[in-house]
Amino acid sequence: MDLQHLSTTEYIILEEIMCQQFLVVLIWLFMAIHGHSLRRRYRNGRQIRYHMSARIPKNISHLNCIINDSDSVCIDKLRMDRNAFHNLVLLTKDIGGLTDGKYMSSSEKLAMFLNILAHHEKNRSIKVDYMRSGWSVSQAFNECLRAILKLTPLFLVNPKPILEDEIEDRWKWFKGCLGALDGTYIHIRVPSEYKPRYRTRKGDIATNVLGVCDRNLNFTYVLPGWEGSAADGRNYYLCDGGYTNGKGFLSPYRGYRYWLRDWQGDNPPPRCREELFNMKHARARNVIERAFGLLKGRWGILRSSSWYSVKVHKRIISACCLIHNYIRREMDVDPLDMDMEEQVENQPEHIDVIESSEEWTTWRDELAQSMWNARSNQ
Repeated sequence: MDLQHLSTTEYIILEEIMCQQFLVVLIWLFMAIHGHSLRRRYRNGRQIRYHMSARIPKNISHLNCIINDSDSVCIDKLRMDRNAFHNLVLLTKDIGGLTDGKYMSSSEKLAMFLNILAHHEKNRSIKVDYMRSGWSVSQAFNECLRAILKLTPLFLVNPKPILEDEIEDRWKWFKGCLGALDGTYIHIRVPSEYKPRYRTRKGDIATNVLGVCDRNLNFTYVLPGWEGSAADGRNYYLCDGGYTNGKGFLSPYRGYRYWLRDWQGDNPPPRCREELFNMKHARARNVIERAFGLLKGRWGILRSSSWYSVKVHKRIISACCLIHNYIRREMDVDPLDMDMEEQVENQPEHIDVIESSEEWTTWRDELAQSMWNARSNQ
């Protein structure tokens, strides 16, 4: 169309038509954009999203119910009372380097960490309970794990030998003893190529943890991470150098009754000095069995395998032992120890015993004879 031959009236009419078409296009674009926005809002509406400022009051309320309201709730969730928990928070901040985040306090981080250890809670369960993201839960767990391990010099107990004037029947024969040594299995998950190394005699995949505890069930030494196929280092005693030129261990007699169940019920009493020594040795060594029983009873993460790597799991085991010592130090009464009776071991197929040196064997024979003479003179 030649616009030059259009009259003024025709030109105005054409301009109005073009404006109307342009307006229709704009309306169509607006409706398309608005419809796309509504569809996105509908899809996002299926997942409830909270702004952090809206979640903080609920987080604080949930945390207060655990760490401030009641000792019984705090012990059930975190395995320690309120006073012990708040003291642990201060220690992890002052010595362990644990810091408060912009939206998460050190108390909440430590509460999540202890909750995972105590009940073997999964990341997805903790993030729902504490209304946090899975990434935040994982970060808090690793931060607390590093902080607890930095407290090792403070929590690991320095062993003290049994004194010469000891009167307790369980310990008076083992003067100079530092504690009991034993091993226990902790189930773990490892890659397929490593499973033969971690397979125990019973076919389980586990790591062998070597532990030493004192007479008060406090751990003085922990060595996690041995392959489950490694022999279990049980039935030894550590003593100081007061009776020898160096340190060593006092092992029981081979070929004689040893386990506590052998002396209970209708079983006959010791009939020779070797059996008498083994009985007293087993009663004293039972503290490490009780210590491991308390440790696994307190921390659910040690009772079943988890998805953590072997390296991280070793650090978790060490952290559990350290917090175990802290709880027994800070709390007047250990709630788990109150109901724990003397443990009686199930007799294994065979006993792994490493014979002590000739010097220690001579001392063991002299000690066994002294026990037998004292019993005969009663």
